[in-house]
Amino acid sequence: MFTSLVCRLLLVISAFATNTYADGIEGGVATTIKAHPYLVSIQGTDGTRVCVGALISSNIVVTAAQCLTFYDSSQLVVAVNNGGRVVKIAASTFDIKFDPETNAYDVALLKLAESVNLGTINVASKLPSTGTSGVVSGWDANNNLVDITVSVISRKDCVSGKYRYSKDDVLKSMVCGLAKSSNACGAVGGSPLVVNNELVGLASWGNGCGNKGNPAIYTDIPSVKSWITKTAKTL
Repeated sequence: MFTSLVCRLLLVISAFATNTYADGIEGGVATTIKAHPYLVSIQGTDGTRVCVGALISSNIVVTAAQCLTFYDSSQLVVAVNNGGRVVKIAASTFDIKFDPETNAYDVALLKLAESVNLGTINVASKLPSTGTSGVVSGWDANNNLVDITVSVISRKDCVSGKYRYSKDDVLKSMVCGLAKSSNACGAVGGSPLVVNNELVGLASWGNGCGNKGNPAIYTDIPSVKSWITKTAKTL
């Protein structure tokens, strides 16, 4: 787990880089916010992006729990419409089962101070089968919106020995996704993995860059859907 812990520490350190967008997706393909209206940037008031998230309703954003445990949410805002509008956070919470050492149950919700009517993404009820294609969206180092095409890999296949993960690494609340381009990697925490127009995962951590021939690890959204649904009603 040493390597994955280093990756998580680097995620924290990257937020303090002098270049506001010093880190981001590598090897992505250009896309537009029109194609992903649910995509949001979670950032400091100075514009420093620390995480990415997805709108699941007009005022609820789902993102990674690490975004709230490693940062003070009162100092964060949510940029929607590819930065065209910035909204304050009225309330936030994360799954109490989140483990910062393993990144198990890496899921959180943000309630926006005002509603936005831009577009939302449905939360998947079940994982697609191994080999199903999906898309991870986010920003590159130059703040361009890009996509990475990935193949969803079942937990069983991910820890079978084909890749650099064991059963102790990839837990039941996680799912693997392998980028189809060997040059693609670097999705910021909370970047949504979408399959068939449903939210399947959130970028959580990875061994090394997180891809480049090795799967990145995502929060298994269907496994935490009941928590999302229940908590969104009371946040």
